[in-house]
Amino acid sequence: MSKHLKRLASPVTWRQPRKTFKWSVRPRSGPHGLMESIPLMVIARDILHLADTSKEARNIISRGLLQIDGKVVKDYQRPVGFMDVISIPATGLLSRILMDKNGILIMADVDPKDSKWKLVKVTGKKIIGNGKIQISTHDGRVIITEDKSLKRGDSLKISLPDQKILDVYPMANGTSVFVTGGAHIGSITKIKEINVSRSYQENTVDCTDNFTTTVSNVFVIGKAQIMSGQGGA
Repeated sequence: MSKHLKRLASPVTWRQPRKTFKWSVRPRSGPHGLMESIPLMVIARDILHLADTSKEARNIISRGLLQIDGKVVKDYQRPVGFMDVISIPATGLLSRILMDKNGILIMADVDPKDSKWKLVKVTGKKIIGNGKIQISTHDGRVIITEDKSLKRGDSLKISLPDQKILDVYPMANGTSVFVTGGAHIGSITKIKEINVSRSYQENTVDCTDNFTTTVSNVFVIGKAQIMSGQGGA
């Protein structure tokens, strides 16, 4: 697969000038898909403006100046997606990747204490024996736990970078959620009621802001402060 991607063909979730240059960079296969992520080089050059050219951006990244989820990343094609924490110790920058109301991935400031953890959505659950449960998450992680009550759609608050489970936020009535798809993308609301489908159709969620969406379009955030100055949902 080509390392390059024409800017005009890049996902609309990327915040970058589309007519400045012809080419951009394609994110490498990793924890987030093409449509749900931004390559680290695009963040360094086009969002943070740490460099003017791709060569300069690659040089900065290769020097290990940027961290994702508490770990140094030197791969300029590394995909960065929803809820990832980006930090630059040299400048003190601390940000979490969220979505605005147009579905564009943005960097939201976080307090230092809130940069030590992230939320991950449970996307799979598997029994592996000896009373252990293997949990798959939206960002490609695999977490081993003994908590059998976890289910798809729940969110885990994990420490960074060692991914220890600090708290569990179940998908339940009254829980605060971040809307990641549909007409109300980028909104923070609460679940009013979960409607279980009796057919092949996906379950839906009634929200307190008077709209309904599918369960795949909501990301449980519970009591977590995912950005600086966040108010209650």
